[in-house]
Amino acid sequence: MTNSVENLVKTVYVYDEDGFFTDSHIAQPNPRSPGKWFFPPCSTVVRPAMEPKVFYKIRDKNSTESDWDAIPFPAGPEDFIGVEIPHQSRTQRSNTLRLWLRKFVAENPALWREKQINDEDGNLKAITIEAIPQPTAEELAEQKAQTVRSQRDRLLSQTDYLVSGDYPISDDDLATVKAYRQALRDVPAQEGFPDSVVWPELPKVTVLRD
Repeated sequence: MTNSVENLVKTVYVYDEDGFFTDSHIAQPNPRSPGKWFFPPCSTVVRPAMEPKVFYKIRDKNSTESDWDAIPFPAGPEDFIGVEIPHQSRTQRSNTLRLWLRKFVAENPALWREKQINDEDGNLKAITIEAIPQPTAEELAEQKAQTVRSQRDRLLSQTDYLVSGDYPISDDDLATVKAYRQALRDVPAQEGFPDSVVWPELPKVTVLRD
C-alpha cells in the first residue's frame, strides 16, 4: 500500500536562536517508529498566522507543538527606544529591525539618529535609536534673536562707508544715515523683538560732486 503524502512528510515551522519564526521546513518520518517524526532543531508543527508586519515568537522552545506570540513591527521610532539590535546577528528579525530603524531615522533626521553601542574594547556591539536633544523654548528664542541681530549687523555694514568721514554727502544726509544706523542698533529693544521686528527704511543720500 502506498503511503499518502501526509504520512511521508510533515511541514514544521522553524525559529531562530532568539525564538522568532524564520521559515517552514519538512520533518521526516521515523521509519522505526510509525507516526513519529524527525524534527529539525527549533521547530514546531503549529503554523504562525503569517500576518504582515508581525514577528512571531515561540512560546515554548521545549515543545514541538508550541504556539506563537505575535509581536507587531515597530510603529514608530519611539518603539525602538531601549531596543538593541546585535551587530553580529543576521537573523531575519534583526535584519528587518535594522531596515525599520534606519527608515525612521531617514524620515526624521532632525529628531532621531542611529546610536552605536560598543563593548569595553570599543568594538561595535549593537545599534539602537536615540532622540536628538531639541532646543528649549529659551534656546529657540535666543536662536531667533541671534538671526535678527545678524540681519541687523548686515544692514549696518552696508552703510559703513557712508559714515567713514570722507564720503561726499551732505551733513543732513549724514545725520539721516546716523539716525538710520541708530534705529538698527535699537532693533533688539523693540517690544516685539525677536518675533516681530519693524526694520527702519534705508535712507537715500545724494553724492556731492565737485
